[in-house]
Amino acid sequence: MARGLFDVVVNPEHGEDTMTLVADCTNGYEHELHTLRDGTMVILKKEGGPGKQIRIVRGHDDECPFHYIEMGPATAQAAGLLGAARCLLEYNELERTVTLTQITVNKEQVILLTERGRTEPRVRIGYSLLNKLGMAAPRRSRSVRARRGSASVKLRLSVPENELSEECVLSAGAAAKLRLGSGQLCLLAYDQADRTLSFSPLSGIPESGAPAAGSVPGDSAQPTRSQYRSKPVQRTGTKTGRNGKWRTRKIVPSHPFIPYPAKTSKPESPSKTGASVVWVGPKLRAKRG
Repeated sequence: MARGLFDVVVNPEHGEDTMTLVADCTNGYEHELHTLRDGTMVILKKEGGPGKQIRIVRGHDDECPFHYIEMGPATAQAAGLLGAARCLLEYNELERTVTLTQITVNKEQVILLTERGRTEPRVRIGYSLLNKLGMAAPRRSRSVRARRGSASVKLRLSVPENELSEECVLSAGAAAKLRLGSGQLCLLAYDQADRTLSFSPLSGIPESGAPAAGSVPGDSAQPTRSQYRSKPVQRTGTKTGRNGKWRTRKIVPSHPFIPYPAKTSKPESPSKTGASVVWVGPKLRAKRG
């Protein structure tokens, strides 16, 4: 069984007998879909449904921020998916079947920073990190509900101009309400269903009602980059658009197989009770002095 994680794009002008798969995007995770080649005929399966025969089109897009699949409205309905959803694509080569399972919760490890002296409830999240968390789809508002245990606060979401940024910076007031300190290793979990961002400290830094001494002033906070890249792609002079529009530039053969990173957690299977499916990104490795 080959797997890959993709965002869903529903295009009314897309043919209903095909599904375009684009797996060369900047922030997308490594995948195993090398055998799902251009022109392959598969059955798109849905639990409790008869399935739908479609042809796979392997596409290339030099401006996409996260791997995606593009399909027509009827195909999306047959798969039980909406536009901007994130899903796990599983390909059974022996049976020539494709199964799409919606991923409702995405998790990433980050080193949290705080803004010294800023009391406004705000969080600044880099565009690259937004994509990994599944937060970069067109939003009706620029705010997010943040939680840590029983503590909850509504934050204004700010995105820096650097589109490769992976930073996560909380204002001093928000950090105090959530009992978080600067330099703290945290697991961020974004739930697409209720648009909630949860913070779970992972480091042994003592908790405090105020930001730690290592906090940074205002917008001068420097992004703390993780020691991995979701996909090692070099893009010279290419900028990633944020307008939510996707374009399939040209059709190319599928990429060579690249195995999963050794420590990448696999998505959990959906429970029979309808619990959320969770995707946990690669672990963050702290730099050694």
